[in-house]
Amino acid sequence: MPVTAFEARTRQFDRAPIGARGYHEPAVDAFLERVAATLDGDDDLSVSDVHNVAFAKAPLSKRGYDPAAVDAFLRDVEGTLAGLSHSAGYYIAPALEHTHTRKPPWRRR
Repeated sequence: MPVTAFEARTRQFDRAPIGARGYHEPAVDAFLERVAATLDGDDDLSVSDVHNVAFAKAPLSKRGYDPAAVDAFLRDVEGTLAGLSHSAGYYIAPALEHTHTRKPPWRRR
């Protein structure tokens, strides 16, 4: 089911499991606002932008958002944007399974 701008703005995520540091909440919230703006026609995020986004970990004293929940929602966003792009007359390849956690350059293999 396609993601709407309203869903992107109001989506709430569970906290990361106890003992784990999830995604930094303000960074995720800001990105989802850009997703909502794109769905409203006021921004121009692409499927690639969503696929390649990386979020910092939450501060040490915070748990942050559950990465699995955020990643699942962003896969839905990718599908929505791909569908919009496809209906506009050009094709974007489907997204690959991934995580949005940035890996240090020496560990990207």
